[in-house]
Amino acid sequence: MKQFSLIRWFRNVSIARKLYFTVGIMAALIAVELAVLTFSINTLSSVRAYVGGEGLWSKAQKDAIYNLKKYVHTHDERYYDEYVKFMKVPLGDHSALVEMEKADPDKQVMWSGLIKGRNHPEDVDGMIKLFRRFNNISYLRDAIAAWKTADSLASKLTPIAEDISREIKSGTPSQPKLNDMWAQVEPIVASVTAYEDMFSYKLGEGSRWLENLILKLLFAVALTVELTGLALAIVVSRSIQKGLNEILQSAKAFAKGDFTRKAQIFSKDEIGILANNFNTMANELERSIQDMEHAQQKFRSLLESAPDAMVIIGQDNLIQLVNKQCENIFGYTKTELLGKKPAILFPEKYRNAATAEFFTELKKGKADALELICCRKSGESFPVEISMRPIDTEDGVLLSIAIRDISEKKRLENAILEANTTLEKKVTQRTSELKSKNRELEQFAYVASHDLQEPLRTTSSFLALLRKQYHGKLDEKADKYIDYITQASDRMKTLIMDLLDYSRLGREKELVKVDCNVMINEVMADLQNVIRENQAAIEVGPLPVVNAYPTELKLLFQNLISNSIKFKKAGISPVINISAAQYHGSWQFTVNDNGIGIEKQYQEKIFIIFQRLHNRSEYDGSGIGLAHCKKIVEMHRGHIWVDSELAQGSSFHFTIFEN
Repeated sequence: MKQFSLIRWFRNVSIARKLYFTVGIMAALIAVELAVLTFSINTLSSVRAYVGGEGLWSKAQKDAIYNLKKYVHTHDERYYDEYVKFMKVPLGDHSALVEMEKADPDKQVMWSGLIKGRNHPEDVDGMIKLFRRFNNISYLRDAIAAWKTADSLASKLTPIAEDISREIKSGTPSQPKLNDMWAQVEPIVASVTAYEDMFSYKLGEGSRWLENLILKLLFAVALTVELTGLALAIVVSRSIQKGLNEILQSAKAFAKGDFTRKAQIFSKDEIGILANNFNTMANELERSIQDMEHAQQKFRSLLESAPDAMVIIGQDNLIQLVNKQCENIFGYTKTELLGKKPAILFPEKYRNAATAEFFTELKKGKADALELICCRKSGESFPVEISMRPIDTEDGVLLSIAIRDISEKKRLENAILEANTTLEKKVTQRTSELKSKNRELEQFAYVASHDLQEPLRTTSSFLALLRKQYHGKLDEKADKYIDYITQASDRMKTLIMDLLDYSRLGREKELVKVDCNVMINEVMADLQNVIRENQAAIEVGPLPVVNAYPTELKLLFQNLISNSIKFKKAGISPVINISAAQYHGSWQFTVNDNGIGIEKQYQEKIFIIFQRLHNRSEYDGSGIGLAHCKKIVEMHRGHIWVDSELAQGSSFHFTIFEN
């Protein structure tokens, strides 16, 4: 297995990675330097905190002794209370000291003790870490020993102070006895003061030692950062410069035509890859020259085999190359065309206009399916389709022109045009005939309905006279027969009028803007008696403004609303909802009711003229209303349908295009 070499890896890695590696090393070293600096500042801050804490401890101890002395002489309990208050500081530090010396200390106890010692909360963590981490350093070890001795001496004051307090509170205190007790305090205070001085001295020595150590560490790290950065910069710079110089020398030889001079590869980075690609390019160049010659030969072969006449024009606007098909179409030989202007291909009488259009497109450098008239050598003119494309070559931009003889295409186009003209004439003639037939049908419907009404009116008149004179005078059957004939006559009259109205729908109408909200209000006003009699409730949502035939659209809404009221359930008031929604360029209207409903098998039949689903004894009408609706919707290029179930009500939908 090949042994890993950091130097070889660094030489072969990419330049980007070299830079990333360099920056990464520098960043890591700077991070170490910052970590050392942060550690140094925190450690020195902790030493400072201990010095401050010692001052607080000393001051509190002295204030406690002072108040104890005042208590001995004055017997005032306030001074004893002050003594107890000030002694909380040494006692708090004592509890923290005892806990910190344990193998597995309670952090909360240490924290609470140092806080009671009036140390700043932000210094407490640092003081604990300094004690735990560096208690084996001689300076700190000696300082801690002095602190422990002073702390043990200070703890002896507590029982003496308690004895003094008991003596004073006894009611008959003995001053000589109190003086003897106080005499025990003074040597303890003197000893404590000596150990306080030792504690401060040792901390100062430790602080100066730590400061020198930190300065040395920071200097060493900074020097390492500088030297490492300089070394890496030199290595990367020389690596890049060496490779680029080798490529430069090879490029100079390449420029002089010497393709044998290869660039030496020193690494596998981008410079090495560039040198390798440079060498590959030198090897490929010679093959490219050979390939170019082959390509030129292939181009000539393709040119000769093209189905269209091909003409190549140079920058001097002279013909440089033509193919065999060009000779076949125009009748010229290659010798006759080469070196000539393209105008030779156009007929004399069209030459000026044709060549002007040709050269206008020629200046654009590109054209597709340009139709012109060309001329054969024999003088025969014929239509052509020309396409032009620029060709980039070493000699400049050439123009490739493909010329296709479209004589047969033009012949077919003329034949199609003639056929289309004939067809248009036939369509126009047929349309005129249809319009004439429609007018005749409308006239026939009017005349037929008029002629049918005339004998019907006569019959109705005589029936009215017969009923007036003989009603009640004949037997009961005769009266019933007269009633049947009268009803049949009335139905016949209604059918004829409905049929006439159906034939007139949409005749000579114009589309106008119709506000459907206004129109529904008009329909409801027209039907107000029917609505009131049937106690119908009609709810109308927001409706659009549409292009429509107003009379027919009003009839459409009127028929749908009338049907919803007519075909109601027995004993139930009609409830009708009218709404509209926009779908894909059209408006879909919905008229929903709670009526008797329609079976699915009859939902298409109801739109056929004169189709009824119920007896006249149940529901009156001619059966033409929904046929009217269907014709009106189809006049608007829309569609009408119904969704319904028997006894579940009906929803009639129809569409009208927005435009």
